[in-house]
Amino acid sequence: MNIAEYIDKIRESQGRTKAWVAKQLDMNYKTFVDKISNNTFRADELIEIAKILNIDLNKLKEEL
Repeated sequence: MNIAEYIDKIRESQGRTKAWVAKQLDMNYKTFVDKISNNTFRADELIEIAKILNIDLNKLKEEL
């Protein structure tokens, strides 16, 4: 599992849509979907996503 797949799994488990996450990031929906598909998040984006979805980065590191 890569980081994008992990984020998508957490997002789905919380019942959040990709559109909701993109809006919280102030990111275009298509851009967010492309980043999920290609696993191309920048570090600052990952930190913001972790805040939005309440992801423990230490746990993420252990699971990947």
